[in-house]
Amino acid sequence: MKSISLLNIAASIATLTVIVIAFILIPEPLWTAVTIATAIGFAGSVGYVFYAPSILRRNAQSTDATQMAAVGMLGTVSIVLLMATGGGFVLALVGYQKLGLALLVFGIGAFLVMTLVLNASLKIVGEVSAKWSQPSHHVNWQSQVAVLASLSTHQESVAKFCALLEKLRYSASDVPGGSPQDAGIEEIFNVMSEKLQSDPNANLTSQFNGINGLLIKRDVYLRSARSKA
Repeated sequence: MKSISLLNIAASIATLTVIVIAFILIPEPLWTAVTIATAIGFAGSVGYVFYAPSILRRNAQSTDATQMAAVGMLGTVSIVLLMATGGGFVLALVGYQKLGLALLVFGIGAFLVMTLVLNASLKIVGEVSAKWSQPSHHVNWQSQVAVLASLSTHQESVAKFCALLEKLRYSASDVPGGSPQDAGIEEIFNVMSEKLQSDPNANLTSQFNGINGLLIKRDVYLRSARSKA
C-alpha cells in the first residue's frame, strides 16, 4: 500500500509540475478555454504515466502472466494518451483551436476505450493463467495414494499402491478442463478409501485394474489434446 501511495503522489506532482511550467512559459494572450483544457489534458496524461504502475499493485490477485501482459498494454495506452493530448495542446497554442479540442476529445475517448479493453484482456489472461497454474490432478492423486497406502495392511495392495504412485509421477499433466477420465479415477479413489476404512486388509485388485486402465486412457487423451493445440 505504501508504494501505491508514493505512485499516486508522484503522479499528482508530475501533473501539477506540467501545469505550472506551462503557465510560466506560455504568454497570457495564448491562453483560451481550449488551451487550458488541452493543457490540463496533457498534464493529466503525464501524471497517468506515473500512476499506471499502481493499477497492477492494486490487484492483489494479479499473476505474473497478467502483470507481464499489462505492462505492454499500459505502455500503449500511455503513449496514445500522451501523443493525443500533447498534440492537441500544441495545435491549440498555434491557433488551431477546434482541431486541438478534437484531438483532446479523441485522446480521452481512446483512453476510455483502451482502458476497458485492457481490463477485459487482463481478466481473460488471468482466468487462463489460473487454469494453467492449478496443480494437475495427477499431482493431487499422489497425495491420495500415499494416504491410502498408509491405511492398507494388505501386502499386495501396498505394493500396488507403491507402483501406482510411481506411475502417477510420470503421468501427463492436465490441460485446461482436465480429461474425461478424471471423474472416474476420483470415484475409484473414494471407493478405495471407503473399503480401507472399513477393512484395512481389503483386496483392491479390481480398483487397481480400473485406475490403471483409466490412467492409460487419460495419458492418451491429454497427449492428443496437446498435439491438437
